[in-house]
Amino acid sequence: MVTRAEHNTISVLVPAWNSKRRDELATCLGAIERQTLPAAEVIAVIDHNPELLDWVRETFPQVKAVANAHERGVVGARNTGVELARGEIVVLTDDDTEAEPDWLAGLESCFADPAVVGVTGELLPSWSGAEPTWFPHEFYWVFGCSYAGLPSEVAPVRNPIAANMAVRRWALQEIGGFRQGVAPRQIRHRGAVVAGGHALEDTELGIRIGRQWPQMKWLYQPDATVHHRVNEEQATLGYLLRRSYEEGAAKATLAQTVGSQDGLESERRHLLVTIPRGVLAGFRDLLRGRPSGLGRMTAIVLGIGAAAIGYAGASLAGLLSGRGK
Repeated sequence: MVTRAEHNTISVLVPAWNSKRRDELATCLGAIERQTLPAAEVIAVIDHNPELLDWVRETFPQVKAVANAHERGVVGARNTGVELARGEIVVLTDDDTEAEPDWLAGLESCFADPAVVGVTGELLPSWSGAEPTWFPHEFYWVFGCSYAGLPSEVAPVRNPIAANMAVRRWALQEIGGFRQGVAPRQIRHRGAVVAGGHALEDTELGIRIGRQWPQMKWLYQPDATVHHRVNEEQATLGYLLRRSYEEGAAKATLAQTVGSQDGLESERRHLLVTIPRGVLAGFRDLLRGRPSGLGRMTAIVLGIGAAAIGYAGASLAGLLSGRGK
């Protein structure tokens, strides 16, 4: 039997900001408590919301609840947690996730290889309503979930997903955590915020760590699973197009910052291999009399178009400002 002493110690960081999502935060923290491999500490970083901070401290006294000590937004909250973490491995998730019981064990197992600097796990959408049959799996990234084209077994990847990732603490702290200074974005639906965060902060972190320690690698671990909440407002074509546009613009900015070779490496394969497969699968379903196939094909084409427009606009803006030189 494997004893706890044979594992790396783990600090789990959970940023939160919205008092209306208390139930989801409670579900998240409860799932972390029930892990087969316990965390050494769980740090809930509350982003400029004293009322929510008091609630977490009262409801979950075993959790280290602290206020975001940096700029407003999830990047500042995560960096606050990174600075306080004491575990050998820092695990990050969001307040609207629910981890399966062996989540931490799955992530931690990859660090038996000393060449592994970080791990990202599987994120499955947890639909608040019925899953739309037309929504393409190739675009699950708009929810921050695992998408078609990712490995089906443990394998190296470039892009970690911050809602389910683990990093060696020394590397995360030495690199300076997530890059700050980028204003958080918000996506609204009928006046309510349905999503928010920073553009590609996890991808940029992964690239920066990879450049700093090129002899080390990131892994994708499909056996470390969390379920990520997807609201009905997010399961719409309008949301897909808005997120695709923003993603395209963010990719252009990332390419201007780190170079197109690193900034677009994974995207080229997704565009040239995964996307055509998705269109072909939709066409096959259409031929079999399944209307959802046409819906998926249409959504893929429109999503790619929106991303291309966002990329082109941001690239032009970068050239005009001198960033794209």
